[in-house]
Amino acid sequence: MNDRKSFYDITSFYDQKAVLAASYQGMRYQLKKSENPEKEGEVCLSAVIWPEPFSFEKTPEERKEYRSFPYTEDGLDEAYEWVCKQYDEKRELWEHVRDHPMEVIFQKKDV
Repeated sequence: MNDRKSFYDITSFYDQKAVLAASYQGMRYQLKKSENPEKEGEVCLSAVIWPEPFSFEKTPEERKEYRSFPYTEDGLDEAYEWVCKQYDEKRELWEHVRDHPMEVIFQKKDV
C-alpha cells in the first residue's frame, strides 16, 4: 500500500476542496472533506473503497464501501489505516479484479 504521505494533509489538500482519488492493486479509493452524515453542520473525512475497473461515478453503489472519520490529522491517519486494512482483508478480491477486469465488465463474476 502507498505510504501515509500519499494521503497528504488536512490544511494543504482537503481544506482546498481537493478530492484524493487513487487505486492500488485492484482497489480504488477516494477521500474528501464532506458533511458528517451523523452530525448536521459538522464536517468529516469521507472515505470510500470499491473494486476496479470503473470510476467512482460508473461503479454501482452496492459495490462501494463508505466510512467517515474525524476531520483532523488523527482522523486522516485513521482513514489511511482503514484503507490499508480493507486492502489486506480483501486482497483476494482486489487481485482478482486487477487480473481479470473483463469478468467485471461483462458481469461474469459477482465482485
